Amino acid sequence: MIHIGLAAALVVVPPIDQGAVRDAALTSGFQEAYVGAAGPIARGIHAAYDIPASVTVAQAILESNWGRSKLSTAERNHFGFKCVTPSSPGPIALRCARYPTTECIPAPCHPVDAYFRSYASIDDSFRDYGRLLTTSSNYAAALPVRADPDAFIRAVAKKYATDPEYANKVIRLMNLYGLRRFDAA
Repeated sequence: MIHIGLAAALVVVPPIDQGAVRDAALTSGFQEAYVGAAGPIARGIHAAYDIPASVTVAQAILESNWGRSKLSTAERNHFGFKCVTPSSPGPIALRCARYPTTECIPAPCHPVDAYFRSYASIDDSFRDYGRLLTTSSNYAAALPVRADPDAFIRAVAKKYATDPEYANKVIRLMNLYGLRRFDAA
């Protein structure tokens, strides 16, 4: 009979190099391309609306699945903005398009059909994001903390999404992909 001691069964796992994980993801193709396209647009939105560019890019990643969702490819809607009514796309969007989605208010989460804004370009989607966050009373509490991207998204998330983990997801994206570099002048 052979006895293997407990120490032999323990495996030492080295710490994860987050920088290497980020670099590997960014060099895999679509992530790098999306960040490369969204980053400069987000900087422009920061210049026009004083919204943290890191938050803008991270929300666009999360909402559009790196620009690969049907809503972002077909409607150029990178933030999941809905229409006020099926025929009211707002001042920047061209029209409203019907898509299935999931809502969690009222609980429990449930499938619904909703009307989403359709834009002429990714730039228009980002511009509407800046306009909406700076003019809607829903996000007024976020504006005084816009110099702090984490505090800003925590305040925005309270009205922006029904997912209770939304702000944490955006912050994780900002950290994992080094998106705070877009906040630098």
